[in-house]
Amino acid sequence: MRHFASIILLLGSAAAAADEPRLHGNLDAARAIARADRDFADLARREGEAKAVRDVMDAIDGVIFNGDGQPAIGRDAIYARAGGDVPGANALTWYPVEVFAAQSGELGVSRGRYTLTSKSAAGKSVSGSYVTVWRKDAGGEWKGLIDIGAADKAQK
Repeated sequence: MRHFASIILLLGSAAAAADEPRLHGNLDAARAIARADRDFADLARREGEAKAVRDVMDAIDGVIFNGDGQPAIGRDAIYARAGGDVPGANALTWYPVEVFAAQSGELGVSRGRYTLTSKSAAGKSVSGSYVTVWRKDAGGEWKGLIDIGAADKAQK
C-alpha cells in the first residue's frame, strides 16, 4: 500500500512539473520571470488585455508586435493598440513553456502559447506562440520590454 501511495505522489509531481516552464540560465531569475509572465496572464484575464499590457510592459521602452503593421511603442501606444478603455471583444489567455534568464539576473525571455477567443456568439479562437523579453526595472520589478505573437497557420 505504501508503494502504491509513493507512485501516486510521483505521478502527481510529474504532472505538476509538466505545467511548469523549462528554465535556463540564472534559475532564480528564470523562476521570477515565469511568475511575472503567469501574473501578466492572470491580470489580463481579470482586468482585460489593454490594462494588463499597460501595467506590465515597460512604460517608455515597451514594444508590442502583433502582426498588423508597425509596432506599438510605449505605454500609451500599447494601451491604445490593445483597445484602451473599450471592453475587449476577445479573451486572451497564455502560459509560458520555456524561460531563459541572463546570468546577471537583469534580463530574460519567456516563450509560450496563447489562445485568443472571440467573446461573440460564434466564439472562434486563434492559437499561436509568443516571445516576451523581460527586463528588471530600477525597483526590481520585471517589466515586459518586447512582446511578439505569431498565430498558428490555419488548418486546411
